[in-house]
Amino acid sequence: MSKGIEDRAKFDRIRYANCWEDPELLIEAFDIQPDSKCVSIASAGDNSLSLLTKNPQAVFAVDLSIPQIACCELKKFGIKHLDYETFLKLLGFKPCDNRTEIYKSVEEHLSLQSRYYFENNLQIIKNGIIHQGKFEHYFQLFATRIMPLVHNQKNLTELFLPKSIQAQKLFYDKTWNNWRFKALFKIFFNKFVMGRLGRDKEFFKYVDATMISKNIKARADKAMRDVPTWNNPYLNYILLNNFDYALPHFAKEENFNIIKNNIDALEIKTGTINDVAKAAGVKFDCFNLSDIFEYMGTDLFTDISKQLLSVSNIGAKFCYWNMMVDRRVSEILPENFEYKEELSKTLYEKDKAFFYKNFITDEVIKND
Repeated sequence: MSKGIEDRAKFDRIRYANCWEDPELLIEAFDIQPDSKCVSIASAGDNSLSLLTKNPQAVFAVDLSIPQIACCELKKFGIKHLDYETFLKLLGFKPCDNRTEIYKSVEEHLSLQSRYYFENNLQIIKNGIIHQGKFEHYFQLFATRIMPLVHNQKNLTELFLPKSIQAQKLFYDKTWNNWRFKALFKIFFNKFVMGRLGRDKEFFKYVDATMISKNIKARADKAMRDVPTWNNPYLNYILLNNFDYALPHFAKEENFNIIKNNIDALEIKTGTINDVAKAAGVKFDCFNLSDIFEYMGTDLFTDISKQLLSVSNIGAKFCYWNMMVDRRVSEILPENFEYKEELSKTLYEKDKAFFYKNFITDEVIKND
């Protein structure tokens, strides 16, 4: 059996300081009920926190990376113990000159491993943690070094002004999608550059390298033509290095107090999702699997799917994204899962995180 990503990639730093998947797709697909139990790839914690807006009984946020766990814990306990404005300042959504002091006010609530990580990387706190992931640094380089060669500030501002989809398409076709914009995808969004500066190169092990820039360009075309840009937090950060026009779902003021009221339902665990889910001693209704299957060979993909199936309730939803590699649980285990094709495709059309080629919802119909 092929090795898992935990044996191939490095997990010694914050790779993602924000979640780069749209939680609103998960929320709609899961249809969370008061007795729902969810298990979720933690990453930066954002999407696991967003699930709390629907009042589930429990959310287990899981990650292999100690820095990612530290990032999650900081957000969890920041929400629990700070008011909204102070929380935004601590994370880096707003300017702040006393982040270290704010951090010290929540530090005692973190696990020992997270406290140790931040004690040895205090600059991450001082600079605002949402800007400190490897993937965020990749986009910072893109916005500061590459975009000025492609578009001026006037065009950037126009891109984020609220407008009809028809007007947005016209602006994109006539102004934004110029030859420079087309050329930069070949230069900046390829396996070598993304592996060196953005994601770990091992995350591309099962990817056709010749198609990366072409595929991402096609998805960017769709996102900038057919999905509103003015309220898209992912485009905001990629092009402006902040969330000036649109905050991520978990960080919106209307969601903050709901999440705060439900924050104790979130448990943050270090490990693989299959091991943590099995050790929890419960059956789950919702599985946020991010894009983990993309990093696996087919044998391991099948094995992990079976392990997660064993801790699922009938009717449970498995939700996940494919970025470059086609993976579908209902295809390898058709007796156990039903592919919710119409729902998956409808939700994908709304996806603000345009990196992915599709969004999959599989429903458990048999688990023995």
